[in-house]
Amino acid sequence: MRQFQPDRQLSSRAYPDAGTDSFDVDRELDAIFLENVAPVGLCFAVLYVVFTALHPFSLPPDVAQVMVPLAGATAILAAVTSIMVWTDNIPLKFAYPVGGGLVLMGVLNAGVHMWLTEDLDQSTNFALGFIVVGLFFLSWRFLAVAYFVIFVTWAAVAGTFPDVELEFEHFFIMNVIAMVLGVLAQWLRVSVHRRLLFMRHEANLREQRLAEAFAKEKLYASAQKANRSKTEFLANMSHELRTPLNAIIGFSETMMHEIFGPVGNDRYKEYIKDINGAGTHLLSMVNDILDLSRVELENVKIEPQPVDPETICKNCLLILRSRADKGSVELNFDVSEPVAQIASDERRIKQILFNLLGNAVKFTPPGGTVTLALAPSEDGGIRISVRDTGIGMNEEQLKHALEPFWQADTGLDRAFEGTGLGLALTDELVRVLQGQFEIESRPGVGTTATVTLPKAIQPEAEEKTARAAD
Repeated sequence: MRQFQPDRQLSSRAYPDAGTDSFDVDRELDAIFLENVAPVGLCFAVLYVVFTALHPFSLPPDVAQVMVPLAGATAILAAVTSIMVWTDNIPLKFAYPVGGGLVLMGVLNAGVHMWLTEDLDQSTNFALGFIVVGLFFLSWRFLAVAYFVIFVTWAAVAGTFPDVELEFEHFFIMNVIAMVLGVLAQWLRVSVHRRLLFMRHEANLREQRLAEAFAKEKLYASAQKANRSKTEFLANMSHELRTPLNAIIGFSETMMHEIFGPVGNDRYKEYIKDINGAGTHLLSMVNDILDLSRVELENVKIEPQPVDPETICKNCLLILRSRADKGSVELNFDVSEPVAQIASDERRIKQILFNLLGNAVKFTPPGGTVTLALAPSEDGGIRISVRDTGIGMNEEQLKHALEPFWQADTGLDRAFEGTGLGLALTDELVRVLQGQFEIESRPGVGTTATVTLPKAIQPEAEEKTARAAD
């Protein structure tokens, strides 16, 4: 996350290590404190240059002998301090000592001046000091320490003057009022700065989130475009391949049945069977790719009609019975309670069941069982589960199970034919039927695939409204 920067110079002092993403308002206030030292120091330098020039004419000679070099030294130190702050030669951790040095120079000049002249009216310089500290330095701890030093210095010097009790009380009240004004100025400035810093920080975060969201949306749109191009290519390619494959399968079947006369050599018959088997297998793969491509392109036409789930399940089991018997796999049908009709697409439901049952039979070793369970769901729809006692999958394999063309990377898995499109196509078809698809599996125990379908498919407009409400 980009670092909050209320000001380029302040940020470089508050966060010298670029790349941090933290935001500390107190650290930013410390940076502003150090930044304020530069203009205050410059004002000090100019002011005490003027004092250095005026003291010989406005003060007694013995007082001027002390105040002129003191004011000159103060002007030089203040100028050097201001230049060092402006050129970033003072680390942030020395902000308070540097600011305190300016205050001490001012207090020293005011205290020595008042002590040498024995003029209690010079207390106004201390009152100005209270207000200046409150106005220009954003730190309550610094304010408390500075006020303590200024007040103690004034009281120590003023307390040495004889017969000034009434005036002492007057200037005491004046200094208290000055401190109150300084505290009020400090409170107002700190509150405003804190508010502004947080507002700018929040604005920066919002800007960053918007930029990230825009970048993600742009990347998503680009990926969608690329995926659609790939899907269109697969759909077109699959459609073009089906025509020659159907011809190969049809001609090979004609030759297998010797419709126009005997083939001759028995080896040719074996080759014809191989050609027919390979063509049929390849056509099945092409059909899967074409179906998946159509679903991804949202070109699947759903024609919801009243369907009987139990009848569909029995028909699918009947068709797959011979394949299960060939692999010595036991097929079971479990209907725990009566299931009502639903409004859905019968052909797509059969396609889902063929994929799930076919996978279960294929990956279940001889002697295993495959159970098709049918039950009503809570919302009036149906829940179909296909359980097998096959090889199963671990957690890592489950993460990729719904990816197109993916197959578990084990030696046993590689012994089975297939495109790796069955589960991916099933997931897309369930989505089109507005249902839910879940898979649970354990290696060596088996897999359970569960499909939950609604009581009725919502029209497109109603579906969008329901999603928006969710």
